[in-house]
Amino acid sequence: MLVSVWKSENEIRQSLAHAGRVAVFSCNVCANLNGTGGRRGLRRMKRLLKEWGKEIVVARTVNVCCSEIIMRQCLRIYIEPVKDRCDALVMLSCAGGVKCAFLCDPGIPVIAALDSFGSGVVTTSMETFEAGICQSCDHCVLSYTGGICPVSACPAKKKYGPCKKAPEEGLVCSVDPERECVWKKIEQKTDMAALKAMAELHASKDYERLPAVPIKGSPDIVLKSAGWFMARIPGISGIIDMIK
Repeated sequence: MLVSVWKSENEIRQSLAHAGRVAVFSCNVCANLNGTGGRRGLRRMKRLLKEWGKEIVVARTVNVCCSEIIMRQCLRIYIEPVKDRCDALVMLSCAGGVKCAFLCDPGIPVIAALDSFGSGVVTTSMETFEAGICQSCDHCVLSYTGGICPVSACPAKKKYGPCKKAPEEGLVCSVDPERECVWKKIEQKTDMAALKAMAELHASKDYERLPAVPIKGSPDIVLKSAGWFMARIPGISGIIDMIK
């Protein structure tokens, strides 16, 4: 999932300083899994808006905020009829959902209430940040590090091996004494020689990615019908709540 966290109350309120009447879209997928979106996030945002004396014109969960097809239908169904009496659209979603709202041009300011941190694990056994947040560093090496992301877990951001100050003995991190050296854990799980070989391959000028598989576009009527259905049916939220 894409990890999102709430902005400060002051920042959200300041962003809405000139908006007296507000609409809210809350994502039912990634943000819902984080507890920042879905019905939980929507309830919190509505409570804050009422405390700030704002009029809530629309408050909806959206199955997938980062889909242009679904977003366009949601804007057409829920925002277009009230646009003349709505001053802003608050998005409870990752940056993808916010960008999608801007792309679809709702005709009113789009306000992001959340910050995005990258992709992470849906987990109840530990904190998401403890499990490691993907920072999209171009070449993923999780296959060679036992599933531990060295870029997010290592203060030195070393991807292919420990930093020069890494301890030869003991586990204390040389950069941050408050944590253990993550490379000691990685060394127990992986073949460091294979990781070094990957470093050389990734640095090669001949490195070429496989091309994306061409996607055959669906007829416009199919796309619009699918978007309309997903905009009208909010059932994903309840399913997400059960598996969280």
